[in-house]
Amino acid sequence: GAHAMRLAAAFLLAALLAACVAAQSAQTTGTIQGSVLDSSGASIARVRVTAVHQETGAARVTETGASGLFRFAGLAIGTYALRLEKEGFATVAVEPFPLSLGQVVGHRIEMTPAAVIEKLEVKEQPEALEAAATAASVALGYKRIEESPASNRNYLNFVLMAPGVAVSSGSNAQRAAAGVRSPAADSGFTFGGLRGRNNSLLIDGVDNRDETTGGNRVAIGLEMVQEFRVTGTVVGAEFGGAAGGLVNVVTRSGANLRHGDWTFFTQNERLNARNPEAITPARPRFRRYQPGVSTSGPLRRDRTFFSTAIEHEFEASEEWSDAPEGALADLNRALMRPEFSAAAVRRVERGLFPAGSRETEFSFKANHQAGLRHSLSARHAFSRGRITNEVLGADNFSDRSARGSSLTTDHSFVAGWIAVPSPHVVNDLRVQTARRSVAITPNSRGAMLEIPGVLTLGQAYRLDASRLEDHYEMVESLNLSAGRHQLALGGSLHPIRLNASIANRFSGVFIFPTLADFLRAEPDVFIQAFGDPATRFSTLPLGVWFQDRWQPLPGLTVEAGLRYDRQRMPAGFAGSGRNLAPRLGLAWRPGGTAGFVLRAGAGLFYDRYPLAFLNDAIQKDGRRGFEQYLVGDAAARVFRPWPASFYRPDRRLPATYSRKLTAGVERSLGKNTTLTVEYSAVRGLRLPRIRNISGTLPALWQLEQTARSDYHGASVSLNRRMSRELTFLVAYNIGRTWDDASDFDEQPLDPWRLGQDRARSRQHQAHRLAASALWELPDEALAAAPAWLRRAFERITVSPIVTAGSGRPINALDSTDTFRTGAYPISARPFGLPRNPYFSPATFSMDLRVMKTFLVKGGRMWLQPGLEAFNLTNRTNALRVSPYYAARGARLASYGGMVETLNARQVQFFVQWEY
Repeated sequence: GAHAMRLAAAFLLAALLAACVAAQSAQTTGTIQGSVLDSSGASIARVRVTAVHQETGAARVTETGASGLFRFAGLAIGTYALRLEKEGFATVAVEPFPLSLGQVVGHRIEMTPAAVIEKLEVKEQPEALEAAATAASVALGYKRIEESPASNRNYLNFVLMAPGVAVSSGSNAQRAAAGVRSPAADSGFTFGGLRGRNNSLLIDGVDNRDETTGGNRVAIGLEMVQEFRVTGTVVGAEFGGAAGGLVNVVTRSGANLRHGDWTFFTQNERLNARNPEAITPARPRFRRYQPGVSTSGPLRRDRTFFSTAIEHEFEASEEWSDAPEGALADLNRALMRPEFSAAAVRRVERGLFPAGSRETEFSFKANHQAGLRHSLSARHAFSRGRITNEVLGADNFSDRSARGSSLTTDHSFVAGWIAVPSPHVVNDLRVQTARRSVAITPNSRGAMLEIPGVLTLGQAYRLDASRLEDHYEMVESLNLSAGRHQLALGGSLHPIRLNASIANRFSGVFIFPTLADFLRAEPDVFIQAFGDPATRFSTLPLGVWFQDRWQPLPGLTVEAGLRYDRQRMPAGFAGSGRNLAPRLGLAWRPGGTAGFVLRAGAGLFYDRYPLAFLNDAIQKDGRRGFEQYLVGDAAARVFRPWPASFYRPDRRLPATYSRKLTAGVERSLGKNTTLTVEYSAVRGLRLPRIRNISGTLPALWQLEQTARSDYHGASVSLNRRMSRELTFLVAYNIGRTWDDASDFDEQPLDPWRLGQDRARSRQHQAHRLAASALWELPDEALAAAPAWLRRAFERITVSPIVTAGSGRPINALDSTDTFRTGAYPISARPFGLPRNPYFSPATFSMDLRVMKTFLVKGGRMWLQPGLEAFNLTNRTNALRVSPYYAARGARLASYGGMVETLNARQVQFFVQWEY
């Protein structure tokens, strides 16, 4: 509290006093640089260069140095025009060109004597080849996401179009934008085989990661996303606090031209296919309505601008209760017996039951240009999601009673100030205050009864939770351009406070190895936590960095930096303070003009601790709470006293980090298309895990940082920016991921022989292909067609997305804690099987959007109706499958059966009114 505020004030004062030293944040901006030459190739010094942001009229001015070089750092993304002036030379005007997030656009400009020509207009666009980038990445925005199919209109779905990324194992694939459909949902994607909890999620230069689970916090509506960049390895030292990949988002700012739209999306089950989970001839109900409105423009021309959007989703649906048909009567007869009098339910169901969701996303952003030297911004974002009866709490076939509901509310206020005291110095300060509220409620109250591979009923063990997560963040960065060097110095301070009641297993869990054991009322395992589930603690991640971006030769860029991360931990936890992370990246374009760029990068990337991982040791430390675990006959006699288990942190709890090495080449295939090949070797070290260090019962659970992952893979991507009404991105990944634990709650088979758990990771996917395109039918293609045919097909936009992937590893588990290690979720494997020995089926999905544009009022407005189809081929794609391989020595027929699938074919209609 007070200590954190004093530390924040001291940090800010030190950063401001360091203004003479330097750095620039590429987290929300881009850079334009270039060289100015005469006709003989000699450098021209003292050329006045002006860069004008076309949308707002904001201008920056600099001069070339003795080597003829100029650089504009810290520019807002958008479209820019350049003007070059020097006495005795003809003025050069470079026509507008786009500047993307984190991009360095290079120009080589020739000036001629004024006696030869009075003014020269350069109309050629900068090439698509990013010659100064030391790591491969892809920027997505503008039409690429606005006019592509997007289920739930969640921009995070487009992350999976980028090279080097895959869906994280067991995630719900962003099925909700603002709501929580899983109590332990992560970001939804994995880079380099690391966990989905290890990624960095930034919006407007500040953190947007759920500190408890590693998921996304406030949801930004699609209309408010201007652009985002996705990369698995970013070499810049300013990026830290995450061992995985980076998703960096900038929200839309207003402009001098007023712009807005009204949108409406809708679905009805009559046009959708039936989900394979629902074994019924009737089509489950599915109604979705999504109205939205956005507008932006000037409050004061060339000075003050605003942008705002609001979108609401209403969904009414039906889900399927999984009780097995052949055993339904036996299950219900057993539940009526006296032995089951303490059960949470007296009857299980097989069939459809109502579910639904309501979500709202709202954002308002204001920008102000205070003269040529200062720009200010402020943005408030709010999102709220209520999911009803559709939150899954167990990795097993589930009765309706074992599901739950959630209510998620997020607020985020972000302010930014960019100051340009001189053409060579840029200061960027950003602050954030945010709150996340999550409440998860079960459909039933009482003990959870689980028959692995058959059915889970009663209160699922993770579905009774509520938490408030408060964030206060400051990011300060400075930039100094000096000749061929671009120096950087900065830091971040991010106090986080959690006030939670995560009552995992407080209602009790009974595990029955087989259906016959259930009918005999003979559980083999009983687990229950006791005490007060409420916890309240805080943590303080802090990072400082320095880097130099140096261009010693034309075409050669060297990026070297050093970052230091430290996290102040709650009482009782030992933190690691020696987290020095060196970074080095190279980009070499031979001769400065070759048609390709060679890249290499390496570095360490430290991560923060998931608060859900820390919570167990605070909550069940043996004093405030504990956990009791019974097996065999004792589990069936729960009224007798039994010993207690509790959690504690390892005395040494070093920070998670990754060690990354990348090498690749980007080749220009014409002015607008590039081909990129990149190899990555990523080792995740000190990953969180829980282990029973007593090796027997009662268990002593230790939170430790001892798990490890290894990834080797390559990606090939073909990227064409929008030109001649066509843009596309095709990405193919091949790789291998091994680890000894794929999440912090995956416990070892034998607590004393961790090596036997090393195998393919749950995050492993050997092959993945993602292809997306946007094509506006050219008018000239219809020039010879009859008038009626031209009217029908002109101004039609077609946007397909195709994804395909090989199967993911499946563990092969016993249906009970055979070796009495106390592990839950169960980790015992039968018949000496290795970890994750088999694979789920391959996946394939094709989404398609078709839209027609009608011009209204002389082309100043557009009416755009269309339709979107998701999973057009209606392939059954498993999201989660049953991992229970055997029960009492017999193979289970349900092994690998689909617990949850991705959506069957859905058809969505929409209409947009844009001006």
